[in-house]
Amino acid sequence: MMRRRLAAGGAVLGANAALGLPLGLLWWLLAPRPRVTVGRDGGILPFPVSETNFAVDGYFALIMMITGLLCGYAVYMLQYRLAARDATDLRLVCLLGMAAGAAAGSVLAWQVGTLLDAAEFQRAVEAAGPGEVIRSGLRLEALSALVAWPFVAVLQYGLFDAVSLWRGDLPAQRRAAGHEAGSEAVPAGSDTADAPTGGAQPSGAPEAAEAPAAERPEDTGPHGPG
Repeated sequence: MMRRRLAAGGAVLGANAALGLPLGLLWWLLAPRPRVTVGRDGGILPFPVSETNFAVDGYFALIMMITGLLCGYAVYMLQYRLAARDATDLRLVCLLGMAAGAAAGSVLAWQVGTLLDAAEFQRAVEAAGPGEVIRSGLRLEALSALVAWPFVAVLQYGLFDAVSLWRGDLPAQRRAAGHEAGSEAVPAGSDTADAPTGGAQPSGAPEAAEAPAAERPEDTGPHGPG
């Protein structure tokens, strides 16, 4: 049973972490790029802050929060069905696996998005002259957005678990209720519980009428008793 729990938790962790790769690509495709100024020594001078700077972090946080909602729902429903089928409580291991996988997936998405722009941005810096304004590479300024995915996923997971616990329809609760109902149920029409033992006649039953004694025939023949 412990091996089954560890396998379920590891699978949830790996699946969530692997989502970081396509999510990083999605962030790279959707997020706008702020502009920066190339300095005299080839360095980067920050451009005046605009809405674009906030939009980069906003897109990342929005993608992570939507992913957290979907993962929290999907992981809870998956473990619920597995627990009902295998009679194993997987809530804790799946919760921990999901939280760890979401944290790893957020970091992976961040690194994938920034690395996809790194080579192109470096070439643009080398080709630009001093004072020229170019488009910056993808960067995440608000690192707090990295916790959006695991936080929302755990919150969604906990909400579903609380509702199931309140309604009493967790797999363990349903099995316990089924066992109690089965032990208290008496089959209808069964008289085995009230059947007398040892051949004793139940009280209240009419006594069987005794068979009349056989009458001895009298000697009515031609020769009477001497």
